[in-house]
Amino acid sequence: MDAATAIPGKVATWLELAVAPDWRRQQCRIRVHMVGPREGACYAISMDGRWLCAGSGELTVFRGLSAALHFLKLLRIEDFEPGEPAGMPAVGTGRHYCMCADKKKGLLPCDCNSRRCATTH
Repeated sequence: MDAATAIPGKVATWLELAVAPDWRRQQCRIRVHMVGPREGACYAISMDGRWLCAGSGELTVFRGLSAALHFLKLLRIEDFEPGEPAGMPAVGTGRHYCMCADKKKGLLPCDCNSRRCATTH
């Protein structure tokens, strides 16, 4: 699945993924996709061929595979598979909601342009 084959308006939201009953999630096809030109830098998640988006409609992007996996772990999702790289523009150039993993604070918003977690000092 890439940006060209994704159907506009057909997205999955965090809430839909979080509240789906266990039996429904076991039937879903959850995939983790590499995003953008920098290999291994950012990832997106799809649910049954629909991109996971924030409630505002922005594509959810995770800085690093560990952040994407942490998100899935929080939702108790263990059955997922690697997806093909997403044919999308570089993160930070479109409508994305970026998140990164902080070892002490969990998932935090990320500034895609500077590639830094929004940690407080």
